[in-house]
Amino acid sequence: MGILYHSRIVRRESRQAVALLAEHVRAGTAVLDVGCGEGYVAAELAARGVSVDLVDIVDVRRIQGQPFRLFDGLNLPFPDGSFDIVMLNFVLHHVPDDRKTHLLREAARVSRSKVFILEDTPNNAFDRLMNRRHGESYRVKIGSRAPFGFLTRREWEWLFRGLGFLLRESRELGRFCRAPWQPFARSAFVLQVSTGDR
Repeated sequence: MGILYHSRIVRRESRQAVALLAEHVRAGTAVLDVGCGEGYVAAELAARGVSVDLVDIVDVRRIQGQPFRLFDGLNLPFPDGSFDIVMLNFVLHHVPDDRKTHLLREAARVSRSKVFILEDTPNNAFDRLMNRRHGESYRVKIGSRAPFGFLTRREWEWLFRGLGFLLRESRELGRFCRAPWQPFARSAFVLQVSTGDR
């Protein structure tokens, strides 16, 4: 039996994220889904034989079955090098700007190989307006008053390099990659983790 989605939009978005990650995983790959949300991406990966652990600051999962932990939004509760890949799908813009670098370093710490990131990357006034509306509505959903911040693709690249990450991939995605009625700028990034830094 397939995964039961509550909407076609969520199914499309989840499968698009998995398709972007597919070249980096295979059966048996250990993945950490940081900010897992409803759990659909993790469920799609698990259905392909990928081993997935999930963490989030709140539990809003609709899909159960993979190991899940709550965390404080900063410190990942795992030893160094616990996973092959750590993914943050549309998570970092919800993290206050003064905490983004710490969470990225934590993601690198618990990864043996790569950090995979999907982000909204606004590049015009329309994108910024819609991103702000999304950020504010999500804060209400999870009961948070914390600030949030969206960065452009170039700003993310600058931040990753400034933190010493090797940027393996920076790909601008099509504006309609998730849904025709969400024509927002988005990007995918792959950071190579150097285990020699531990």
